[in-house]
Amino acid sequence: MDRRRFLAGALAAGAAGLAGCSTASGAVRPPELPEQRLEEGGWERTSADTEEVFSRTVGGTDVSATAVTRVFDDVALREAVRERTLGALDAPLANFFAARIAFSPNLADVPVASVREELAARAGEAARGQFEAQLEAAGLTDVSASDAGTLTVATGEEAALTEYTAAFEFDAISFEVRGEPISLEGGRVDVEGVLASWIHDGGLLLSGGAYPAQNVARTVERELSEAITVSVDVDLGLEPERYADEVASLVERVE
Repeated sequence: MDRRRFLAGALAAGAAGLAGCSTASGAVRPPELPEQRLEEGGWERTSADTEEVFSRTVGGTDVSATAVTRVFDDVALREAVRERTLGALDAPLANFFAARIAFSPNLADVPVASVREELAARAGEAARGQFEAQLEAAGLTDVSASDAGTLTVATGEEAALTEYTAAFEFDAISFEVRGEPISLEGGRVDVEGVLASWIHDGGLLLSGGAYPAQNVARTVERELSEAITVSVDVDLGLEPERYADEVASLVERVE
């Protein structure tokens, strides 16, 4: 696989990947998103899905659940890196998703608290499992999850927070400088991600993202002749701390 596309589609796993075999027929309200912040940050929606998560009997109650998911790529970052590499690297590098899982009956109408908790836990576990599977399917290695406590979100609830670390091996990148072929050797780059889930308004909200956790900078030298050596500095200008803050800010504003 082309590992330069290491994050392509990975974030859809947070919830869209929860889907069962069929598309749900009922209308489910999508999650409310910080649209202005997404637009100002250069994010572009890449998919919008409505899928049935499960339909089963839990605690003597027939329950179905439907996930409505929105996935975004950081197009501004993608374009900046494409320009810096003269078009050699053109792939999604940071993603954000948000999903609402609606239950029928509504969780708030399920009379037994333990059943409500079990339903939310099942959906949350499925989200985490699929998120991890998709990270690995996208070419990431050493995927590791850790409990990061809670995050207070805009809806007023405390969201359960899981943080992820991973790594990817990127292939060599080749381009030309003044007609001369230059090759940047491949390497390993750290990746970080976050997944939050919380019960709200009788349903479950999920949101998260993934992004490069370190910059990529190399100096490439090429001998044009015995007397001439060309040195080219390649710096993707990645800003991990900014991406982490931006994704966290988007996640906490989902409603």
